[in-house]
Amino acid sequence: MHILMEKLVPPALPATVVARERLNDRFALTERVRLQVVQAPPGYGKSTLLAERLPRLEQPAAWLRLDSRDDEPGRFAAYFREALAGLCRELGLDVELPRVYAPVAEAMEGWLAALPPRSDPGRMVLDDFQHLRHPQILECLRHWLRHQPPWLTLTLASRTRPDLGVSELRLCGELEEIGLAELAFDAEEAQTLCAEQLSFPPTRVSLERALRRTGGWPLALVWLIERTTTRAAFDSLLERLDGSHPDFVAWFDELLESNIDAQDHPLLLQLGVLERFSPNLVARLLEGERLSQRLEALVRAGVFLERVEPHAQWFRFHPLFSGYLRHRRHELSLATQHELHQRASNAWLRLGNPALALAQAIEAEAPEPLAELLGQEGPALLANGHFSLLARGLAALGVTRLVGSPRLTLLHGWATHAQYHFDRTRQAIDWIESQLEEPDWAALAAEFATLRAQLAINEGDAERAAPLAERALTLPPRYLATTPLTAAAILGEARFVQGQLEESLQRIRNVEREASRLGDDQMLLWALCHQSETLVAQGRLQAAHDVQERAIAHVERCGLDRLPVTEFLYRIRSQLLWEWQRLEESEQAALKGIEVLDTQGECWTLQCHISLAKVALSRGDQAQCADQVRRLRKILVQGDYHIDWQANAHATLIAWWQANGDLDAVARWLHEAPPGEPARATNHFAQCNLRNHARALTLLGRFDEAEALLVELERQTERLGLVTDANRNRLCLAALAWQRGQHEAALEHLRQALALATRTALTGSFLRLGQALAEMLERLLLDDTLEPLARGHAERLVSLTRRQREFGRAVRLMLDDSVIADIVSRPDVPELIRTSPLTRREWQILGLIHAGLSNEQIAEQLAVAPTTVKTHIRSLYQKQHIRRREEAIALAGELLSRIQGV
Repeated sequence: MHILMEKLVPPALPATVVARERLNDRFALTERVRLQVVQAPPGYGKSTLLAERLPRLEQPAAWLRLDSRDDEPGRFAAYFREALAGLCRELGLDVELPRVYAPVAEAMEGWLAALPPRSDPGRMVLDDFQHLRHPQILECLRHWLRHQPPWLTLTLASRTRPDLGVSELRLCGELEEIGLAELAFDAEEAQTLCAEQLSFPPTRVSLERALRRTGGWPLALVWLIERTTTRAAFDSLLERLDGSHPDFVAWFDELLESNIDAQDHPLLLQLGVLERFSPNLVARLLEGERLSQRLEALVRAGVFLERVEPHAQWFRFHPLFSGYLRHRRHELSLATQHELHQRASNAWLRLGNPALALAQAIEAEAPEPLAELLGQEGPALLANGHFSLLARGLAALGVTRLVGSPRLTLLHGWATHAQYHFDRTRQAIDWIESQLEEPDWAALAAEFATLRAQLAINEGDAERAAPLAERALTLPPRYLATTPLTAAAILGEARFVQGQLEESLQRIRNVEREASRLGDDQMLLWALCHQSETLVAQGRLQAAHDVQERAIAHVERCGLDRLPVTEFLYRIRSQLLWEWQRLEESEQAALKGIEVLDTQGECWTLQCHISLAKVALSRGDQAQCADQVRRLRKILVQGDYHIDWQANAHATLIAWWQANGDLDAVARWLHEAPPGEPARATNHFAQCNLRNHARALTLLGRFDEAEALLVELERQTERLGLVTDANRNRLCLAALAWQRGQHEAALEHLRQALALATRTALTGSFLRLGQALAEMLERLLLDDTLEPLARGHAERLVSLTRRQREFGRAVRLMLDDSVIADIVSRPDVPELIRTSPLTRREWQILGLIHAGLSNEQIAEQLAVAPTTVKTHIRSLYQKQHIRRREEAIALAGELLSRIQGV
């Protein structure tokens, strides 16, 4: 028999490899671990992981790359012996391994006897282990594992679960597993992959969405990247990414044909009806023999099945595979599909999960059971924030059914309100008011008054909302038990809008206590968030942050991370952290908010995108900020948003236009801006809207109008105790006076702003003044009259302004494909550039080194870990025979000078 040496070496690494350093701990060579299993469906980089990590970790390893022909005992044994002999040579062991003349079991016994009991640690890697099914081979390997020397670790890369007594090894702590969840790319790895392949990597928002839609599957991410060259193209393809795409349908078809018995294909399609399932649920829903065993066979086969929790018996399909199964569901008859959905709905109801029951009932397309389910479970679905699902169910019933039922009309009103479709909420209220004389409708008077109060608040009419909420509190609830609590919360919010902050705070704290008593987790979270907003308005940002910490603990304790109200928490947290210039944390909070609402629709995420735009603006990242601004403007035209959301978005747009010197855009905005009355600016959003007017007037040189407006706003802040708005208004007055040349007046305004900042700790709002702030602060610091706390804050602000990058001076990654091609094609470029080409990421880092950035600054600029930057720099140095940073700077300068014609 001939031995192919190519099967005894690691596979060649692809051109672009993402180092998986976070998995290093899974490769510890200890005497306790006998077996390491890397198991996942194809496309997860199992072989690449081992081929890249083992040399990096300097772990001696022998490879045997298996194929279907190796599932024959004699052939397998011959190759196993050769791989083992190679490992012994690498470890310097003088071992004579007998040839394979005896039966395989005896041969392996002889090899075990020949191996020394002690040696340096090493690995035997069996790649593509799923090809081995022969009972004799598997039995020999089980015996091998029981008796192999402690210095040897058998390492398997497999699509399927190895039949080697894995369960026993796991219980004994002798197994190390790397599965689908660990092999899925995280955000940093995906970002590194995109940076290597794309000249203009996608935004963090798009990248996180891609990770959710692909489940971090490397193959799908590479597919996305290879078909796009711009951010817009990436986003467009991402929107269409689904398991029903022809490329994935063909790929999954081939996978199932080669890995799954034909009799189990219908079982997969039936399971595809369910969002998640357990052996118990499958046995209840589906007909057939040995269902549990067949399900277990699918789990072993590795067909993109994931455990919902590591230690539970609940499973779900990978999102793209689930989409593929939905696409293939047409192979089942329509009647069969409807029956499966209805049975699944009934089963989920029995298991106490009305949300999944409703999702299945909608697909069953049976109006009577759907209407009954909505009527019975509507209150629970509302309480748990399933607004989009409720809206889908109600839409499936049609208007005629809704108008005839007071309960369904009420649910329709709340669901549309939660989705900001206020015109439809108004329509529901019109239906209510036209039938209030009917007994069935009059019975829900408390619920209807509460809904009307909530719409009034969102329309900015606190004077109408407050008496409606008070009336609701005098009536008994007949359908929604949470009505009194909701009405109390609306009344507290109305007082906030009216500027009565202390009364509002007291009422909302009462709501918090009552929600805690009743176990209403959603209302409790809302109450904590509203308290935080009120404390911010009062200038008590640290107290607001402390309340947010309590809210986060509540989310984690009660598992509320998918409720829409949780986005409220992440949004206000991001805003506060931006104000303190903790930009990375602010960005992470905004991304979490978007993740919470990702399936609800982009219109819900406006506030989080505002935060991301502010972070990018603070960093001087023009490209990222431009992308976020485009997204903001697109979202703004899609909905009728509360003035709070509009004002916040417009403030960021004005800052963007100011940074780019686009005064025409400012003038257009001022012409179309939401109106406002200073006398009614009793809350932070009305103040923000009029402050936007003042900032726009200042930029356009209409100083007298701007000053008059700000003076009126200041009267309101003093009367109502809106300390944070007073601080921001004072900064606008300072900027206005400085721009019109009244420097002494500007310094006085800034002095008062610093005094207020000793209470508010505002930082981001100060930095929005740009370079003028540094000049004003330096002059102000020459004056000894500043209080110590104000002086300390001023000195910190000076330090921050020096580090702040303006758009014109921001480090931009200009080395795109065309520039790189221009460099490489030049005849006077060093030969090493052509023979040892740099990756896109290495080109970018070379440019940033030339710009004078440290490793930490490069990591911040690229939003990757400093260790990742060091890895790229080490590779860059090796390729170009560079030893010191000065040589890298010189090389970059030489290359750039050539394309710039210097």
